[in-house]
Amino acid sequence: MKNIKWIFFDLGSTLINEEECIEYRVEETLKQTGAPSKEEFYRQMEYFASVNMLPYKDTVKKFGLENVKWPKQLEKLYLQSQEVLQSLHGRYKLGIIANQSAGTDERLVQYGIRDYFDVIVSSAEAGFAKPDKRIFELALSQADCSVREACMVGDRLDNDIVPAAEMGMSTVWVRQGWFGMGNANLARFKPSFIVDSIFDVLRIF
Repeated sequence: MKNIKWIFFDLGSTLINEEECIEYRVEETLKQTGAPSKEEFYRQMEYFASVNMLPYKDTVKKFGLENVKWPKQLEKLYLQSQEVLQSLHGRYKLGIIANQSAGTDERLVQYGIRDYFDVIVSSAEAGFAKPDKRIFELALSQADCSVREACMVGDRLDNDIVPAAEMGMSTVWVRQGWFGMGNANLARFKPSFIVDSIFDVLRIF
């Protein structure tokens, strides 16, 4: 990774722990009429995750239920995210490329990690979302960085790894959260590196 100058991070299930969000969402979904047992719902989520489909949304669709709104208030920083960013900051330029609702900058301030990032590109402000390559191109343009000098770190093969790799960026797949249960062998482009936690990113950089 000697040519890498910029490291771009996803947020959800990469730097931000969404476990409580998922648990809440499933609990609320299962209150609907016709919902299966919790065990059956989670089994179906695990299956869809393992074949690179959408664990929650495809399971909801399969059982004919309604999506429950994402409880953003339950998101919290992974305990090791701050340590990772602190270690990388100064040695690399850091950025965010994330599918997020409006207010990403303010939320990063609340998490205490805003100052680590030189470029923040969020789908709400950009007007397009991953896997649309335009959001990656916008971030690279703002960073004045070539694809060969950039690495994308994220939990989703479909949104983070495949589009970045297709553009020529290096990639690190962090197997956290439900999308971390995916199968890299089924993806059109393989990750450059695979790690099991955000802390393990430090083994690469």
